[in-house]
Amino acid sequence: MPEPMLTYTQPYTVYRHDGDHHGNVKPAALLRYGQQIATIHAEAVGLNDALYAATHTAYVLAKQALRIDRTPRVDEVLTVVTQPERCKRAVNKRITTFYDASGAQVAVLDSRWVLIDTEKRLILRKHPEGFGDNWAPDVPFELPMKMTKVPPENCEPAGTCTATYSRCDMNGHMNNACYVDVLCDALPWEVWDSGEVRDLKIYYHREIPRGEHFTLLRSQTEEKQYYFCGEREGKSAFEASITFA
Repeated sequence: MPEPMLTYTQPYTVYRHDGDHHGNVKPAALLRYGQQIATIHAEAVGLNDALYAATHTAYVLAKQALRIDRTPRVDEVLTVVTQPERCKRAVNKRITTFYDASGAQVAVLDSRWVLIDTEKRLILRKHPEGFGDNWAPDVPFELPMKMTKVPPENCEPAGTCTATYSRCDMNGHMNNACYVDVLCDALPWEVWDSGEVRDLKIYYHREIPRGEHFTLLRSQTEEKQYYFCGEREGKSAFEASITFA
């Protein structure tokens, strides 16, 4: 197995298809960059598809928090630095920081990953042989993960959504970043014309397989904050909170 690589750095261009009608990067695009650099980093130390297939395992996201200090614009080149932490209580924390051309931090993503047994559908507290100690023993930084929740009966319906072809990834279920696209679509245009996203939190409770439907619920928890819940088969599939500035 390759030597441990505690951090990984890569430039990302904010392409125009990742921008909104103001020319700002879409929040989901930052999550996509974070997922991609995490995958590349893992592959660089031998955590690849062949290992996952041999051990019947897969990494899945449990929750994420995104803080945007200054919204990146289309055509900007961002330097993205990612640093994962070793497994603690079955969770791998990964901090991914986005810097602009001047070196200023513009956003940071705190993602929490768990390794699952794909046959038993169980979270593994001990990683199989071959995974090694590739990550830092401790990454002291983290973002707040708590969100203001609202009971479903106190939320308003925001439509029925489907895990369509464009929303699903190679695992055959809705991609983590596409949840955020759905939430952003469920907000009125005036919200986007009067503010920018500063904080986003999302918990992934149950995967949504391709072709499956879910009901989206929404509630305004503060003047510029919205809570969302996605329900499938009578159970919560995910929860999220978006705060604007």
